[in-house]
Amino acid sequence: MQQNSVHLLVAPAAMVVLLCLPLLGCGDSGCQSLSGKWSNREGQAFYFKPDGKALWLVRFGSQVDTIAMEYRYDCQKTPVELDLSGFNSGPLEGKTLFGILEWVSDTSFRFDAEAGPGPEVRPATFESEETQKFFQEKE
Repeated sequence: MQQNSVHLLVAPAAMVVLLCLPLLGCGDSGCQSLSGKWSNREGQAFYFKPDGKALWLVRFGSQVDTIAMEYRYDCQKTPVELDLSGFNSGPLEGKTLFGILEWVSDTSFRFDAEAGPGPEVRPATFESEETQKFFQEKE
């Protein structure tokens, strides 16, 4: 008889926990920290700082070009949005890269973006030719 009453108490508690997991951030919310260095292992890397500033490192042979930029990361959107802006020179000067991001694991994500004057150019899905995969690098 006592065993049945324990089951009656545990079942509702388990249901409450399962229902609350998305609210507590334990579900697949897609919200992880971008801080640190991320490389596509093909000559490009992002270094995201916690203050919304970032560096984009692009390798051309033995030379590395470093581009300062700003970023906006919104993991409450589906898909997750990552916008890169604040370019002071080059072909992206005055433009924003409106992007989408998908976490593949805790240490890698896929990123696809399109440059333009407004968010209407943002990709809706990950196009295989344009999508790049980035991996977290140890510093």
